[in-house]
Formats: sequence, C-alpha cells, structure tokens
Amino acid sequence: MRGLWRWLASRFDARRLVFVDESGFNTSMMRLWARAPKGQRAYGKVPRNRGKNTTLIAAITLEGGMGEAMTIEGATDAKVFEAYVEEFLAPTLEAGQVVVLDGLGAHGTGRVRDLVEEKGALLFCSRRPTRRT
Repeated sequence: MRGLWRWLASRFDARRLVFVDESGFNTSMMRLWARAPKGQRAYGKVPRNRGKNTTLIAAITLEGGMGEAMTIEGATDAKVFEAYVEEFLAPTLEAGQVVVLDGLGAHGTGRVRDLVEEKGALLFCSRRPTRRT
C-alpha cells in the first residue's frame, strides 16, 4: 500500500494544491514575560482582553501565492466560511486545483463543496460534507 501511495504522490502536481485555514487571535495574546539586562527590570504593558477574538481566513498555494484574506470579529462558523469561499476563494479557483481543508465543522458543508466544484476544482476535506436544507 505504501508503495502505491509513493507512486501516486510522485505523479501528482503539488502546485495544484490550495490550502485554506483560519487563525484566531486577540490583542491580549502578548507575552507576559520579558528579558532585560542582568540587574535591570523589564517594563511593558499588555492590553486586557477587551473584546472578541479576531479570526483571519486565508488561502495559500505551494507557489507562495496567497489569495485574498478575510477577517471577522469572533469565531468562524459555517455561514462565515461559506461567505469567504463564495466571495474570495471561488472566484480565484481554476479547473483542476485541489482545495485542502481541515476537519473544522464549518468547512464541511455541502454549500462549500458546491462552490468549489462549480469552478472545476476538487475539494479535499477531512470532514464529510453535510447537506443543509
């Protein structure tokens, strides 16, 4: 089986891959510890957690090209991710590309699969797509 995988992988053009993921952050996510010269004290300020997390959703290819990114306040849900795919990702896709997503529940909707496949691209998601009515 491993030999078959190596044979298939050696014939796959990795430049077709488009990786999409999101990352959340908050302004309070700063270091609480610092370094200072021996015998001196390190001073600084860290903002308090004054709001919701900010989430960045973006796509990147192995050729280094990053597509349009989208930021939202709060966490990613299915509606937000579908809006990203519809407005930013799908218009840039070409036939034959493979969109790679992780297992986040928001990634596994039938609408996401439909939007990607309408462009002639393939979708690889570790979560099985669900159909919403």
